[in-house]
Amino acid sequence: MIHPLQGEIRASKAEAKVGWTNQSAEDEKDYSSCDLEVMSQSLILPPTDRPYFLLLQGYDQSKDFVLYIMAGHTHMFGRKPTMREREKDRERERKGKRPLKVDTFLSAPDILARHLLVRRDSAVPESSTRQALMRPFRGGAVTHNGVALYRETVLKPGDVIGLGNHFLFLYRDPRVSPAPPLALTLPWQADGSTTCCPSGLVDRQEALRQYLGSTEAVLKFHPRHTDALLQEIISNNSSPDSGGGPLAPAYLLSIMIDHASKHLDPALTPQILLKSANLIKEIVWDNIKEFGDKHPTQNSTEQEGEISTPNVQKLSSDLRPLMFWMSNATELLNFFQVKVETMEKEWEFEAPGDPVLTADMDTCSEALAQLDDVIMHTFQQCVYHLTKTLYSLLPALLESNPFSREEKEKGKDEARAAEGGEKEGGEGEEDDVSALPPKVAGLVEVYRCSLMLSQEACLSPPLTSQTFGYLFFFTNTSLLNTLLERDGLFSWSRAVQIRTNLDLVLDWLQGAGLGDIASEFMKKLSVTVNFLCIPKTRLIQSSWTSLQEDHVLLSPSQLHHLLTHYKLGPTRAPPASWAPLPGTELSGDIFESFLDHPPLILPNETPRLDLSQPIPSPELHKEVTRLRTFLWGLDQDELPANQRTRL
Repeated sequence: MIHPLQGEIRASKAEAKVGWTNQSAEDEKDYSSCDLEVMSQSLILPPTDRPYFLLLQGYDQSKDFVLYIMAGHTHMFGRKPTMREREKDRERERKGKRPLKVDTFLSAPDILARHLLVRRDSAVPESSTRQALMRPFRGGAVTHNGVALYRETVLKPGDVIGLGNHFLFLYRDPRVSPAPPLALTLPWQADGSTTCCPSGLVDRQEALRQYLGSTEAVLKFHPRHTDALLQEIISNNSSPDSGGGPLAPAYLLSIMIDHASKHLDPALTPQILLKSANLIKEIVWDNIKEFGDKHPTQNSTEQEGEISTPNVQKLSSDLRPLMFWMSNATELLNFFQVKVETMEKEWEFEAPGDPVLTADMDTCSEALAQLDDVIMHTFQQCVYHLTKTLYSLLPALLESNPFSREEKEKGKDEARAAEGGEKEGGEGEEDDVSALPPKVAGLVEVYRCSLMLSQEACLSPPLTSQTFGYLFFFTNTSLLNTLLERDGLFSWSRAVQIRTNLDLVLDWLQGAGLGDIASEFMKKLSVTVNFLCIPKTRLIQSSWTSLQEDHVLLSPSQLHHLLTHYKLGPTRAPPASWAPLPGTELSGDIFESFLDHPPLILPNETPRLDLSQPIPSPELHKEVTRLRTFLWGLDQDELPANQRTRL
């Protein structure tokens, strides 16, 4: 039955008959007393139209059958349920969740009530015909061709299935012709002469060398080395200067989790998710504390004008670790979410409400929450200190005159210095802020350093947009409130200077690829400055209604404030056409609220780390090779000296 050939069954009957006739007289006497019905049950013909499982090793000879036929398109192996398990099944049926029916009851004590599910043909709609899949239930010991099985996998004719510590089955599908060979060499088929062959050691050494140097995104490890591997990854890749690249922690943890989720016990993956999230959070909290010691949140004793380009660059350098972990936590969050969704789909076959599965889901949820905290706190720290620096530099945009000779001369001198530095360092146009007037350049330097930070950390595009969205929201709100507060700026000549400075900033942002975000968040400031840039003669002829229609972003109270304090001249009163219409609500606050900032939307996108592709950089490949060697060393340390493999 293992290798069915033409005429095999007939030959078996003939051999059986010959076997009977060649027995001694005493044996013939014993056999003649056997029940023919019992003897006939021993002559079993396998089915020819559907798959079956041939018993190779069982537990109780009085209860085990030789063949188990897969009559339907699904087949469940299990044992008879206890009273408590029956009651749980009835409860699920009352809730409309019908439990899967067991087709084959096995008698061994280590078999679960639902142990293994095999699906074929129409029960596997997404696959080709005559393909079968099998998946163990959580906690059920199953082997597939001698290898422990934890997840659903393809089942092929000739595969050997192990259930618990006792049962071995050979899967056959007679519809597949010719019959494939056994996928596993059984003990009685092994060639003992080759077990001590030296070539086996050579093959293992070569396979080890190939694995250690492979560019595949694979990191194999034993479950008992999980904690050691986590510590090794985090401790050697905890800063942007570690050498593995900007996304080294996320990439290395991802390939570790990927291996665990595909090849190791499912109970291990939620634990790795939580442990890695906790380790990252611990490091980030230390980084935030260290950063806080260097940059206290209290108001600085420095004067506003004393914030210089070197100070901005020092702040940027100190923010690198926080931006580094914000970027890595974002990539890991995306990766974790995909893994958790996959786990949820795998658990659909399991019993709903199972306490073990519920605990695993709670562990996964906690891991995701920890990464959420890391992203939120690093984001808050970054934007807080960047906006704190902006706050000291923004007033210069309203006060400086870009047309003054002093500003122009300073700009020319710094542009020449920057041009010389550019020839030496080869910086791009978006890095050149020295061609701008000094006051404007100081402000733009904050945006430039922020952009370099996000690019160096490979921050995801959605989070980069949100970071700059917050910076531009703060710029808009702070400048607009300062402008409304200083009615001495409400004149055409001052407005033109402000408009020019603002255009210089927006032009630089456009060249750096941030123009759309800046225009969106700084729209109200632009509208207000444009209003003040209207020539006085045309403004005097305008009415309240037309001005309100042309500047819909301004609230009635803001428009009224601008018109009331507009500098027409020392003795000239505002025209009557500027008076608000009767019933216009003017009690609203003229100032914008900083509490209306855009909320941080945590990412939920496809991970950028594609583990189906080769390792993306030489730096990462070097680190992966080091980790593989580290794990190999742990394995070797646990072996006797005469069983170790040398490289």
